[in-house]
Amino acid sequence: MRKSFFIVCAALSIMGCADVTVQDVPEVDDDDAVEVAFEDVTTDVRIVPLISDDPLGACNELHCYGNEVLMSDRNGEYIYYFVDGKLKSTLHAVGRGPGEYTSIAHFTYSPTKKLLLVSAIGDINDFMESSSSMVMKFTVPDMKFVGKIPIEGKIASMSCQDGDKILAITAAASLSISDLSSSLDTSRVILADIETGQTITRFRNVPYYEYLQGDIMQASGPNLTNVMCASGFANKLYRYQDGKQQFVFAFTFREKNIPQEFLDPQKDPQESLMGLLEFMMSNPDNDCLEGGFWPIIDGDRYSFWYHKVMEQYRDHFYRYENGKTVNYRGFRAKGTNIPFVPKAVDGTTYVTIMEGTTETLFSASSERSSFTAELEKTMNAQNLNNPVLVYYKIK
Repeated sequence: MRKSFFIVCAALSIMGCADVTVQDVPEVDDDDAVEVAFEDVTTDVRIVPLISDDPLGACNELHCYGNEVLMSDRNGEYIYYFVDGKLKSTLHAVGRGPGEYTSIAHFTYSPTKKLLLVSAIGDINDFMESSSSMVMKFTVPDMKFVGKIPIEGKIASMSCQDGDKILAITAAASLSISDLSSSLDTSRVILADIETGQTITRFRNVPYYEYLQGDIMQASGPNLTNVMCASGFANKLYRYQDGKQQFVFAFTFREKNIPQEFLDPQKDPQESLMGLLEFMMSNPDNDCLEGGFWPIIDGDRYSFWYHKVMEQYRDHFYRYENGKTVNYRGFRAKGTNIPFVPKAVDGTTYVTIMEGTTETLFSASSERSSFTAELEKTMNAQNLNNPVLVYYKIK
């Protein structure tokens, strides 16, 4: 196995400072990844069917908070609220009147305030010309509309921070079609007040690439704190807690990293995006890696998922702990056709959602493990082929 390219002491000595270079940090290489079966490397596995008398829409966004689960559908109409796997209530407020939306873009939830926060699209003209995102607030579980707040910029992702604030990645100014080249000149991580929407802190600028992938570059950590990966030639994990940003770990894909020129926060977003697409499409067999997906910080253990840019599944996993590394790929369970990759993080636990029929997800001729046999049985018992969640940790 290739030796990681890093100076451990240097990396650990600068954990309080985000000014690191590629020479200071571990090198992550997919050539070092060991192919594993899901059953062989997971622990604390739980299968939780989502129970509903009615059909549930295909999952767009999934958030898990202990025994509470919230899921939006891909059509942008519904948010489902589950407790212990059972559907308790549904938000469906499509329209153009007060307390209504035409589509759900993103959402987050405060378990402490029992408040659902929805980044929604209202009147299309207001949306295209406004310099703010409209965040609507609904009480849970009754889904009663209790007002809306403006968040600066266009939200790419957001999460509830410390139970009473909003951590979001936004693009500044307007999405005006007539001035698109300059309208997205700054993408940033901000902290906003949950009551007023006012920006409390602008933590840092981010490249447009990170803005577009913001929903998978952050994860909810323990005690309603959040973890986020910042893209760069040295990718950096941050913990957000008590209104502060703390840099804790960095890594690089080195020669397989997305070139730095496409990860410059100050670069014009159109030019950066088109340049990155041209770079990828000009050589579809390139070995370029991207990652920092679904990051978890658990004490001195730092982990995330990554993959080849041109591949379908984010099925590579990396962990660093006290100088030791784990680098896995695969994660197919016995008898299944697809890898088990996260759709959400609940503290230090990954959550995968299984949708569709067992005929498409399982191989008819293959043997089952005790886990896949139970999963197949649970999915077959689901009313209207509603989804099933799989919770797990990686050893």
